[in-house]
Amino acid sequence: MTLHSVLKGRTWVKQLILITIALSQYSSCGDDNADRAEVLKKLRTLGVEQTPINAKPGDIVNLTFHLAGPQGLNIAPSVELDTVSRYGVAQPVTPIDAQPTETAVGPLSLYAYRTTLSVPTDNPLVAASIAKQGYARLRYKVRFSAGSEYEAVVGDTVVYPSTAPQLAWKSPEIAISKPVDAAASGTIDLEGTISSEGSESYRVSWFVSDGKVKNRRAKITSWSDATKGTQTLIMTVRGTKSGAFVLKSQSVTLN
Repeated sequence: MTLHSVLKGRTWVKQLILITIALSQYSSCGDDNADRAEVLKKLRTLGVEQTPINAKPGDIVNLTFHLAGPQGLNIAPSVELDTVSRYGVAQPVTPIDAQPTETAVGPLSLYAYRTTLSVPTDNPLVAASIAKQGYARLRYKVRFSAGSEYEAVVGDTVVYPSTAPQLAWKSPEIAISKPVDAAASGTIDLEGTISSEGSESYRVSWFVSDGKVKNRRAKITSWSDATKGTQTLIMTVRGTKSGAFVLKSQSVTLN
């Protein structure tokens, strides 16, 4: 084999690699929004709202599971016992709703499923955990199935003794302060406000039906590249200490 033929072969391989990379980049750009974490294209869990935020033995805790996805989903909930997790005591929840209630917001829908959780007064594992570390965790699990899709939601309720100051914690009040109007065009400024009695910090997440959010974890950010027409905007907030969860949503008409 001559030196010329070797170089020619290497050139051909290099060209093939460049073509492959170019085709890969082209194909990924064609559906760029489909894989973005903030874009809701299928059933997704947003969070679990809990009242009270923290509990004591004997309390009845109200849990509302919040999900989002396309409109008209037939969602079947199934209460399960989380026996896999190493942390916390597995505790089943009691359904209030037969299935999630649906609220349309723009082209998407929010789905809410209500349950209660009874905090035991005589569970030795719970009592031992409170005595050792000052609190205990009750683990719950609910599976939501919609056709071939499903979301398995596992969370916990923190249990404190009846004198603990954590029992007075409350959920924050939040609002979507920007966009102000229901109609907008171009790149849209997003801003959320959080009002809280305590000094807790919060994690913010933005979700949309289409387009891109520059920094979906920032309280102040921007939204662009969404298709014109009615779109859905959702803001969720979660406490870093308490785990308190709240959300706001609105439809926005893009011109």
